[in-house]
Amino acid sequence: MARTNISVDQAVFDEFSSQAQRQNKTLFAFANESLSTVAKVAAEGGNPLDLYKMWRAVTLLKQIDVITLPSDFIDELIVKDYARDKAGILKMFRDLGSQLVGVLKIAAEDLDQLSALVTNFAGLLPVKQFTIGAKDKNKVEIDVVGAGRRIESTECAVEFLTSVLNGYGYSVIKKEVNVGTIRVWATRRDYRSFSFVFI
Repeated sequence: MARTNISVDQAVFDEFSSQAQRQNKTLFAFANESLSTVAKVAAEGGNPLDLYKMWRAVTLLKQIDVITLPSDFIDELIVKDYARDKAGILKMFRDLGSQLVGVLKIAAEDLDQLSALVTNFAGLLPVKQFTIGAKDKNKVEIDVVGAGRRIESTECAVEFLTSVLNGYGYSVIKKEVNVGTIRVWATRRDYRSFSFVFI
């Protein structure tokens, strides 16, 4: 059995030791388990820092009872239902946004935190980029990459986004929609304006 000394910050050691006790494990066992997991992630080309992000994402998904399916499959389902009942499916996405915003606000109290949350979900959602850039004290631009591969799913994404924004206290005043691309302008009660882009 190889032995070595590893130097870590005191705060890290204290938290590590506390968690080992909480799980009723020796420091030796907890360290071996933790280091083995990190080494496996790194060996497969992963970043150990992503472990925490993925854990947070999975925890939130469990709260909303999500079933993860391939994007193409979801797009095809949306297209078929859209052709049969456009108004109905758009309402379903509006309602979905309204229902989920409460859970989202537990993990992300404002749009900046929502941007970080989406980044944490990057490995599980089709959204590839979600960034917020402040133009001045009254204007913010949000760029998002990934909003459906068909115009039908993109339009559903607009309805979902509009409801989420409403839940965060914003009203959409203008929008531009293309396949996979959405640009939305929204204002808040303090009259700050926001520009959202889904690509």
